[in-house]
Amino acid sequence: MKKTINPLIFQKGFTIVELIVAMSLFVVLISIAVGAFININRNQRIIVALMAANDNMGLTLEQMAREIRTGYNFCEISKEKIQFVNAKDQVIRYRLNNASSSIEKGISSISGPGSGDCSDAADSWFTYQPLSADNVKITILNMQICGKNLDTNILLDNCGSGDTSYPPRITLGLSITSNEPIVKKSGISINIQTTVSSRRIE
Repeated sequence: MKKTINPLIFQKGFTIVELIVAMSLFVVLISIAVGAFININRNQRIIVALMAANDNMGLTLEQMAREIRTGYNFCEISKEKIQFVNAKDQVIRYRLNNASSSIEKGISSISGPGSGDCSDAADSWFTYQPLSADNVKITILNMQICGKNLDTNILLDNCGSGDTSYPPRITLGLSITSNEPIVKKSGISINIQTTVSSRRIE
């Protein structure tokens, strides 16, 4: 008995080339999707870390601003260190600790309106404590003071108009980032600037 082979049988299914092409496209699409998911997850972690650092830095600046507003006899020791007398007549210093990349607050062991030695050598009188949070890394701190002090012997720069009759204005400029390794690797930072004016004018 003679068997008849249907030629259509050989036209069904996929060839090896078609199968390889289809699998290659599938692998490429899956790789793109997985890469996009990983990238989105990484960016989300960076954003969350930066938001946390920004929020914590905002609290630090608010704490500094409250004390500065009621302070007097300001002096600019350097761009990274200022000194003033607070409402409790304590001599206060704010500075950038480059070793820990944090803002520190120092309180002098000698207090009173007339105890404000503005020299950097007087730093040994101060006991410093960190003011900024551990997850915040401060790369730049620039503090500038202008105006007129209660103590006229402590001279400040003019506030841009050639007049020194304004109460002291303290401008704080910072560049911050997060201490999270993923943010450090990305090199992203946030720039912040605020100006605080002292309320003690007489």
